[in-house]
Amino acid sequence: MPARILIIEDNAAHHDLMHHLLKAAGHTPITAWDGAEGLRRAQREMPDLVLCDIGLPRMDGFEVVRQLRDDLALQAIPIVAVTAWEIAESREQILASGFDGHISKPINPQTFVQQIEAFLPSGKEAR
Repeated sequence: MPARILIIEDNAAHHDLMHHLLKAAGHTPITAWDGAEGLRRAQREMPDLVLCDIGLPRMDGFEVVRQLRDDLALQAIPIVAVTAWEIAESREQILASGFDGHISKPINPQTFVQQIEAFLPSGKEAR
């Protein structure tokens, strides 16, 4: 069964690439262009997975993950940071803040879907 995956990303090129790759793999992408919209979409859509940039307008990714983890209905949803932050301390900060994982930008189209599917609940693989 395909997964419903929320993409919270303000960069159009990264947003469009993730959307295209997920759709091509058979998943249902749900999109938001800033942190506040992403939080509202998560509450309304109850996705199987959230992909979230860190540097977002209106509410950064750290605040998004904090609020998702504080919401009893949403706290079990896996959340993966998709970001250009590359230094080791940043990776530790990302994971310590509540993200389940980290994928570096630029996104590698050959491995992206496989990377994010590792965070999906069982039975939510691509077709």
